[in-house]
Amino acid sequence: MNVSLVIPNYNTWNLVERNINSVLQFDNNLINEIIVVDDYSPTENYIHFPEKVKIIRNQQNLLYTKTVNIGLKQASGDIIILLDSDAYFVMPIVEKLIQLFSNNKTLGCVGFKTVDENGNDTGNVLPEPSILSFIAGQQLHKLLRSYNIFQSKKLLPFSCAVAFRKNCLQEMNYLDEQFPYLEADHDISMRIYRSHWQLQYIPKLMVYHKGGSSIAKNYKRVLQFYESRWLLMKKHNKLGSVFLVKWLTYIRFSIETLVLQIQSLYTNTKDKIEGRKKLKQLIKNLN
Repeated sequence: MNVSLVIPNYNTWNLVERNINSVLQFDNNLINEIIVVDDYSPTENYIHFPEKVKIIRNQQNLLYTKTVNIGLKQASGDIIILLDSDAYFVMPIVEKLIQLFSNNKTLGCVGFKTVDENGNDTGNVLPEPSILSFIAGQQLHKLLRSYNIFQSKKLLPFSCAVAFRKNCLQEMNYLDEQFPYLEADHDISMRIYRSHWQLQYIPKLMVYHKGGSSIAKNYKRVLQFYESRWLLMKKHNKLGSVFLVKWLTYIRFSIETLVLQIQSLYTNTKDKIEGRKKLKQLIKNLN
């Protein structure tokens, strides 16, 4: 089976170089092509890459999902590995991948375990989201997850470190571009679970990735998260009573705003309060 590697990039050429060097160090002979899709970075490529590396440069900034889809569609491999630019191999992976896909003709997707420099798990999967996860929010839901409350058994890998069978991607019609940043990876995983294809998370296959650097962690990212998560839940008919979900989520943000206003007597929480106000308005406008 031929294997392609796709790496989206936005002004991280040094990280792309590290990524590619690690892949060639461990699996050079098993990688047929490497496609880097540059999303109209301010700095054009200044690195001399090996011959098997193909650079595609967008003519305008298309954002993450469209950029990834360009690479996935251009890839000719039977198996396509998708890695963020700041990810890199820490072990040979491709031979095991080929075995997995060859031995299981219905295997459509494999998620890798991501680790830091010390080998600690950085979390490359999450259970399929539920109404509870939306209402409770990311932090509270993490706490509830540790008690295994209402947790789905379907694990959704993040697109920072994942491999697809080309035929599965084609049948899924690639990533859904109505999710420009967040949730496109979870959406395609959910679609795979609902198809005849299989998805497996293989923690023995490890890739370095700390995560969280592609989008700034501020209230704007939180707004993007809730807007994208709502769209994801709605697309897969997981919202139930729309009014109830919106009402309960709005109440949570109202309580958080009140707590932050009390905390503002002792510390500066102005930005957080402003963020909660914008989130309350977003929830009201969701449909």
